[in-house]
Amino acid sequence: MPVTSSAAEPAPSDRAEQRSDDLDVVFGGSLVGADAYTTTGGERMRGRVHRVEGGEQQQAAGGVRLGGGRQGLRFEAADLVLGRTSATTSFVAELELVPSADDIPATGAVPPATWFSAGGHLRVELVDGRLRYGFDGDDETRTSHLASVAAPEVGVPHRLSLHHVFAGDRAVLEVRLDGETLPPVVSAAPMALHPGLESTFGIGCDVHPERGGHGAAALVTRVRVRGGVPLDDPDRFRLQPATGDAPEEPEPFWVTDPVPAPPAGLLPGPHLALDPDDEPGEVLAKAALLRPSPTQLAWQELGLTAFLHVGMNTFYDQEWGHGTEDPARFAPTGELDVDGWVRTLRDTGHRLAVLVVKHHDGFLLYPSRYTRHTVAAAGWRDGAGDVVAEFTAACRRYGMRVGFYLSPADSHQEREGVFGNGSPRSERTIPTLVEGDDRAGADLPVLGYPATDYGAYFLNTLYEVLTGYGRVDEVWFDGAQGHTEHEEHYDYPAFYDLIGRLQPGAVIAVGGRDVRWVGNEAGLARQDEWAPVPVVDAGDGGKLELAGRAAFEDVGSRVHLVRAAGEDATALHWWPTESDMKLTPGWFAHPDDVPLSGPQLLEHHEATVGRGSVMLLNTPPTTTGALAPASVRALEDFAAERRRAFTLDHALGLPVAVPGGTTDRVTDDSARSSWASRTAEPGAVEIDLGRVRRVDRVVLAEGVGEHGQVVERHVVEAELDGGWTEVAAAGTIGVHRVHRLPAPVHARRFRVRVERARAAWSLARLGLYEQLADDPGRPTEVHLDCAAPVAGDGSPGRPFRSLEQLRDVELAPGATLHVAASDGEDSDTPFWGYGTPEAPVTVVVDAPSGPLFGTRTVEEVFAPLAEQGWVVTRR
Repeated sequence: MPVTSSAAEPAPSDRAEQRSDDLDVVFGGSLVGADAYTTTGGERMRGRVHRVEGGEQQQAAGGVRLGGGRQGLRFEAADLVLGRTSATTSFVAELELVPSADDIPATGAVPPATWFSAGGHLRVELVDGRLRYGFDGDDETRTSHLASVAAPEVGVPHRLSLHHVFAGDRAVLEVRLDGETLPPVVSAAPMALHPGLESTFGIGCDVHPERGGHGAAALVTRVRVRGGVPLDDPDRFRLQPATGDAPEEPEPFWVTDPVPAPPAGLLPGPHLALDPDDEPGEVLAKAALLRPSPTQLAWQELGLTAFLHVGMNTFYDQEWGHGTEDPARFAPTGELDVDGWVRTLRDTGHRLAVLVVKHHDGFLLYPSRYTRHTVAAAGWRDGAGDVVAEFTAACRRYGMRVGFYLSPADSHQEREGVFGNGSPRSERTIPTLVEGDDRAGADLPVLGYPATDYGAYFLNTLYEVLTGYGRVDEVWFDGAQGHTEHEEHYDYPAFYDLIGRLQPGAVIAVGGRDVRWVGNEAGLARQDEWAPVPVVDAGDGGKLELAGRAAFEDVGSRVHLVRAAGEDATALHWWPTESDMKLTPGWFAHPDDVPLSGPQLLEHHEATVGRGSVMLLNTPPTTTGALAPASVRALEDFAAERRRAFTLDHALGLPVAVPGGTTDRVTDDSARSSWASRTAEPGAVEIDLGRVRRVDRVVLAEGVGEHGQVVERHVVEAELDGGWTEVAAAGTIGVHRVHRLPAPVHARRFRVRVERARAAWSLARLGLYEQLADDPGRPTEVHLDCAAPVAGDGSPGRPFRSLEQLRDVELAPGATLHVAASDGEDSDTPFWGYGTPEAPVTVVVDAPSGPLFGTRTVEEVFAPLAEQGWVVTRR
């Protein structure tokens, strides 16, 4: 979820009279082509935001880069009308932006650079080295009422807030800049409105048709607009710092000194409460005690997952629907090849797929008992089609984990009078059986929740998908509101409780307690992606919010943790990130889509998975019913690029020198085993490859399951010309860290130095990878011998030494796994590969009995894989 500025809540007596924001976005959503911006979780948009010129560039870490001239953004409000010929409706507008050097015109000969405009006659602009603001009056001469101050500094963030009110006998424009109140602009005449622009606002541009070239060169990172705000509203400005509100600079201890031991009796876990009296050292000690739940760790280790956006928007060539779409338009021109979608995704290394079961328009991809706005009304498959059933069946067949996306927003139910109808919460029985319900008399889990009318509808549909299609591994909620106009306060505590009861093994993403949104939709994680973060927990089992105020790159840092503990944080929580992104320009397929290339996708993989996040890559099916051939080729190239990069590990199985001895627990190809230091003191581990090797990438991991995420600064060095030379460095390591070296390094000895940690630190993985010239393909024959002296690459002469080594292996269809008779440790590793009746994945045991993995036989270990085409034979 995006980090938003804190703001005081209005007094209870004022809430009923205040309207919600018409716009509040940080541009973490999607700005697709010249079409409307689509919001993401935590944002609000009633209306349409779109590019003006087309060259405006959305930034990966949030914000939109404007180049000046005719560039800019326009917000056309859906239900905020400033007036007819003059502005009689008050409004507040706030911006966070960073002006560039090109945004300070030196002379009047240069057109003004407009930061904000409204209605065609209000503007805030840079001109002649001044920040000028004001409006034109609705009088006979269109008198301009203006004031100005010195232009603010370029290249640094600024917060601009303005409030326009017409009080009957005068119009007033209040302006604040970075906490400073600027001279107001007052006029006896109201502000004029240009015809057709009564609901139009310009962000970085002037919306007046005669001033279209007055754009600003700036990075705009947040915009907020709200109508109907009275002059005396104490909460009208949300982005301006309050007096005394700016946090003090951290004490030196926070940044560099050792972290004390945690309070006695405090046990590791995924969630630890904060005490108001916690000192900075206690806050950091608690953060070092956070651990992922087993479900969270297994999810983090998936690495690459898939999004499948398909629905009415696909067939209407749009990104957001309105709930009025005709289900009959859901008519693929070819076979709806759901099997092909999943097979392609598995063949290219995706390990979980999230199907968009319902987008904001409300159309459902399965025949629900609670609405006719579904595939059953489409005529597809003669009205008997069920995309969700076909999807989950294909996932079982190919060994894909199952995820469902259901948008809480629902334009169709709004038009039906259910969504946002103002109904009070009352006790509801879930499932709510309907006339002729085929579940009547069945032994069903029956749950009760206080819910609104729409809350009950959503709970019932959620119940259907969670009980009708087998195991579910992820449930994804979008915070965007779509084109809905009414307020609906979602029953998140009930939603989450229902999921936990019906699918206890599923993670809940985006505001859920298991998975956190990274903060952008560009496939870009932070340089230091921390899972231990401060949160605001209401204690009702519902949504968590990221606590405190922090820049994108600072989330989870020492300073963020301690400041948040002193502000609004109630707990520390293990909350790993998911980095969603698009293969093509939009979330849904469009006729002119051009996908990213394999090398581009590898860069995103290293900027997400390589920084400890999970990469959620959207590949949209087209109107033909299949994935676009160009998209399939891009995914295949992406998979080949990963195999070339991460197959040849020169460190595999070699001993590593650690303080006090040697270990192979960091080179055994298992992230579940690790070596740990005894203290938080700096230290180093060193490896000798035996001879000079080429290394292009270094892969590291902390043993987060047992020891948490505590490394704050580390350096990778190679011995070159008789001395140690730094070849890579970063902050934290976490569950997975990839260093792609600027140039290949040829060396025999490498070492990793941990320079700072919050507690005793660990390493679970040290890989030194050489880039291959050709794609080695997926393995077709793998050998496992738990008695092997060291972990190998799965070849006959260097077999795998543990089941854990199979956690990251993508077997080819029809592959053979040779298992020696030696007993080994058990493992909960998933096995990535599928077979067909003609070419099953065959586990060949080279003994009439044995081996045992813990207490399980080979047959017991691999029996669950029969559905995805695995068989066991002995010889």
